[in-house]
Order: sequence, then C-alpha cells, then structure tokens
Amino acid sequence: MITSVDYYNRLKSRKPTLYMFGEKVDVPVDHPQLKTNFNAVAVSYDMALKPEYEDLMTVVSPITGKRVNRYNHPYMSADDLLKKVDMIRTMVSQTGCPCVCRCVGSDALSTIGITSYDVDKALGTNYYQRYLEYLKYFQENDLTASGAVTDAKGDRSLRPHQQPDPDLYVHVVDKREDGIIVRGAKTSITNAAICDEIVVIPGRGLTEKDAAYAVAFAIPADTKGIVQIATAKSPRPGLKMEGPIARRYAFSDSMIIFEDVFVPWERVFLCGEWQFGAGMGSLFGNFHRLSHCGCIPGRGDMLTGATSLIAKYNGIRDKGHVRSKLVDLITSAETVYACGITAAVKGVRTPSGLYQPATIYSNTGKLIESENTTAMITPVADICGGLLTTMPSEADYFSEATHQYMKRYLKGASNLKAEDRIKAIHLVADLTVTRHAAGGTVAEVMGAGSPEAQRRAIHDDYDFEKREKVAKMLANIGD
Repeated sequence: MITSVDYYNRLKSRKPTLYMFGEKVDVPVDHPQLKTNFNAVAVSYDMALKPEYEDLMTVVSPITGKRVNRYNHPYMSADDLLKKVDMIRTMVSQTGCPCVCRCVGSDALSTIGITSYDVDKALGTNYYQRYLEYLKYFQENDLTASGAVTDAKGDRSLRPHQQPDPDLYVHVVDKREDGIIVRGAKTSITNAAICDEIVVIPGRGLTEKDAAYAVAFAIPADTKGIVQIATAKSPRPGLKMEGPIARRYAFSDSMIIFEDVFVPWERVFLCGEWQFGAGMGSLFGNFHRLSHCGCIPGRGDMLTGATSLIAKYNGIRDKGHVRSKLVDLITSAETVYACGITAAVKGVRTPSGLYQPATIYSNTGKLIESENTTAMITPVADICGGLLTTMPSEADYFSEATHQYMKRYLKGASNLKAEDRIKAIHLVADLTVTRHAAGGTVAEVMGAGSPEAQRRAIHDDYDFEKREKVAKMLANIGD
C-alpha cells in the first residue's frame, strides 16, 4: 500500500486532458478546487496505514497474499460487504465530505468480476482471467478508479442504436488484433479528475442491435483521446470561515469524452455480449446502493452533531422540540444503516465466489435515503434559523467597518462567543445549502440510479407469489 504523498506524486506525473470553468487544467491535482477532491480520497490512503483502522480499511488479498486497501478488494464474504458499509460511514463522518469518491470504481470492479465469470461460463470467453490479472495489477499499485457508468443518453425514449447521434452512448467502433477503439461520452462521473484509472461498464439493458454498446474496460485516465470537462463543488480559495468542509474535502464530477480511444484486449472485459448489459447495470446499482447505506448515516452523524452544537449556541439545546428533531435525524440515518447491515449479512455468494448484497435491502436503504435526504434538512433549518442562508459574508465579519456589528448582534447564548456561533452556522450551511451540500443532496437522490430504479429492483426481487399463496390460505381461497 502507498501513502497519500505517493498518490499525489503519481497523479502529478500524469497528463490528462481536462477542462474546467472554460480553461484547460494542466495539473488537476494542483488546482485549488480539485485539490479538495484529492484530499477526500487521500484520507482512504492515510487511514489504511493507521493501526487502529487496519481491520476496517485493509484486508489480505487472496490474489497477492499481501494486505491491500479494502477499496481495491472485491467482496468475497458477507463480512467484506459489512466492512464496506462501516468504512464508508466512518470516512464520511470524519471528513464531512458527502462522497468519499473511491467507492464507485470499487463497485464497478466487483461488478466486472462477477459478470466476466458469468460470461465466460456461458460463452467460453476469457474475460475473468483478464479481470484477475488486472485486479492484481490494481492492488499491487494501490490504484484508485472512477466508475464510468452513466452515458450521455440523448433521447431517453430511444435505445442506443436508435439515437440520431450514435456516440451518445460509449461503443466499439473498431476491433483490431491488439485491442478495440471506443467512442462516446459518459456523464456525471465522480472522482474522474483525480483518479488513476477509468473503469467503464454499460449502464442499461441492451438488445442485439445494441451489441456495439456492450463494452466494459479499464483505461488510464490520461490515455490519448480521453477528454474530461470537470466541475468542482469547492468554494473559491482563500476563505477562512465559509465552506469549512468544502474548502478541505469535496468531490468533483466529470463529463468524459472518448474520442477514438484505443483499449488493449487485456483491459477489455465485455465486448459485444449484449445479453449481459442489463445484468451488469443492475449489479453495479446493487453494489453502489449498498455504498450509499454508509454515506447517508455518515452524513447523518455530521448533521446531528452540527445541529446539536448550533442548538447550544442558540441556547435551546435542552428544549423538548429540539430533542425530538434530533431524534428524527438519528432515526433517518440509522434506518438506512440498518438496511445496509441487513443487505450485507444476507449477502449472496455468486458462482464466481464473490458476494453481492441482498437486493431488496440495499435498494430499500437507498430508496429511503433518496426520499429522506431533503427531509432531513427541515429540522436542521428549524433549529438553526434563517441565518443558515442570510448570514452576512465572512468578508463583512473581517471588515473593520462591520465587524463590531456582527460580533455584537450575532451572539447567541451569553456564555459563548459570537465567532464560534458564526462558524457553527457556516458548518451547518456547508452540510445543507451551499453548492457543496447541494451536490451531495442530488448525489444522494440520483447516485446509484434514480428512486424509480430502486422501486423497480425492489418490486422485481420481492416474492409476490409466495405472499399471495399465504393470502389465499388466510382467506380460505382454493386454487
């Protein structure tokens, strides 16, 4: 395993083609609004080297025989799934960043592991062996990957092959003796700006006419022909009070364009086997929804702590309505966490030997997250008050002309400093209403698929026939 300094130096040596805010960014990891994304991922490297986190953050790989970062280890037991949920919750609650960034690539790799094995068994291909060789390389170098799943899509009512522009979904345009050429675009790809590798998988069901779009591969992020257009959630540099989380830890997203990118065969894990497109997308969704069962509890930990703190500064922490609202925050987060624990404990061993979460519980947890993420802001705003969005800027606080007024009139409980109350309000704002917070909120709703995708997965996994038979028995209805 490597340190975060090693990770930084490796990223600095890479030369991706990346644009942000209308300008070309030559060294993404040094851009002040992408450095915060690096910081969030760097925590996963640093925690893995601390003895107190060894069991949570690392595992001995059966492939290399060495201890590796848990993010680079496919799930080989229910305990692996369980540790994944706890690992993500711990990282989110300690950094304040709603997305720890490394889980998407990890989930994509586990998806490829299970699917490549199934394809080989069904069609006699050799994808799984390629996957194992790539995974060994990935673990030995302690890489970080971005999972590229969502295509540009275009007209959502049309299948990939029906689109007027064929490049709205990533697809194979040529097969050569040494590899394939791919073209198209993926959107809303978290962590791509500061990752080592981009792991691409299909994001939807496909038909035989969509065979060219049935492609999965892994490629270095600075490969020729890959262009990124990134967006950052961090505030402008130089702030001292505002954005206390986002100016240290944040995430970024990219649109990734593949302009006739060459992928060698040893990095190709699906090519034309359209029958497996839907299953691959669903499997990734299942894995990533389990990840979210760690995200929202971590965010809940932060929201509950920050809201309790601001209640003290407002002088109302001991009031009954405050206790009630804090309990609402706790139960919202812990319900999702309980779904994640259940999904892990009831995880299913696949023919590949890898485990996947119990579908109904991972999807239930993610659906509850999607429906509760905005609702959790209501009790926070109620306790914090209107200053959550009307607080004068820190520039006014530090201005000689206005400092005295803010220090006097923004004081809360008499035994506490106004500056500390202002800082606490900025913290709550960075968890609820800033650009950084809004990005996290939308990610909690749409990440790992829309709420409707979770409803469909729950419906399809539920055994209605079994329950209908019980209903008939209780109603004394004969067959």
